[in-house]
Amino acid sequence: MSDRGGRSAGVDADLFRDAMARWAATVTVIAARDADDGRVRATTATSFAPVSAEPPEVVVSLSPGAQVLPFIEEGGFVGISLLSADQRRWARLFADSYPVGPSPWPDEGVPLLPGALAGLTCSVQAIHPTEGRSRLVVVRLEEVALGDATEPLLYGNRTYRVLTPEDGG
Repeated sequence: MSDRGGRSAGVDADLFRDAMARWAATVTVIAARDADDGRVRATTATSFAPVSAEPPEVVVSLSPGAQVLPFIEEGGFVGISLLSADQRRWARLFADSYPVGPSPWPDEGVPLLPGALAGLTCSVQAIHPTEGRSRLVVVRLEEVALGDATEPLLYGNRTYRVLTPEDGG
């Protein structure tokens, strides 16, 4: 239930952010190629979840300021790279609104980061606005490339983290 201002009744926005900061999630980079100039736009995202195995679909939530959002359209393609623990540099770079630095992207095709845990080539099925201005992007996996089975890069409590293996496991 929400009030007329579009805010959730009874839950303070800062308290919600603090609670969600305790959620640890795999860091991904969502990338799309600009149809006009061929340049790649990308955004770091942790709001990513599998939706269905048949057909294979995932959903990504993107804020209105996500650099990649204007270049995502239904019927188009995006690359989703699941980052490994040693790819913090890419996570930080694409979390910036205006990333600068050498391009890690291939010259053509769907942009995927080299060395990622997995690279997902996806077709955009739907883009849904939320009441809070973000967009839920539903994509279908068209191809999957698995990288080395190393540790994933996680984000939790407002910092990048890695898993600690269980003793004896």
